[in-house]
Amino acid sequence: MISLPFSVVLLGIVVILIFLGFAERVLARMRLSNVSAIVLLDLMALAHFLPATKITQNLEFKLGILVPLGVSLYLLFTTSPKERNIGILTIALTTVALWLSDVLLSIDPGEGFDLDPLYIGAVFAVICAYLLDRSRRAAFISATLGILLVDLIAAYRVSLMSLPQTITIGGGGIFDSIVIGGILAVLLTEAVGEVLERISRGPAKQTNQEGSDDSND
Repeated sequence: MISLPFSVVLLGIVVILIFLGFAERVLARMRLSNVSAIVLLDLMALAHFLPATKITQNLEFKLGILVPLGVSLYLLFTTSPKERNIGILTIALTTVALWLSDVLLSIDPGEGFDLDPLYIGAVFAVICAYLLDRSRRAAFISATLGILLVDLIAAYRVSLMSLPQTITIGGGGIFDSIVIGGILAVLLTEAVGEVLERISRGPAKQTNQEGSDDSND
């Protein structure tokens, strides 16, 4: 039996949901059609199986990382100038937050806070994107690129130590982190937005109802 990584399974589930019409509202807010979203998700699923290529004797680069990188850049540069600037700012803030969490939080289980980078990246991306412009695109872009940039920073730091080991950019579960973090960021942004909209609509509806009751009196 073939065992697929969770990120590929998750991408497959999202594609099925799009086919069934359960993601039209989210895609509309990201300004993506069903077809373009399915193509991008299929490319990301296929990217997982691409091999790593050697750059130098001690440095490798996983080719699959180029696909989520390309998807994120496509989403970033096919939006409005305002949302593009917000996306760039959100990427920077998310990267800094992830880097600080990587430096400050304990890596030993049971010590300090046991927080998965998947969730840290997604949560920071949601906070930054929602506070700046409630942008689903910015949430996805900043979660994926933020995790990738932190991996590049970590690879650079390890290379400075001159250790006799091969450094793989995009390896060690980073691809899964990028895919899951990006999708989770969009879902969290949508969930937070829906909850806040319902809360804000509640008092407004109540006020309108009271106003109509007064006019009837």
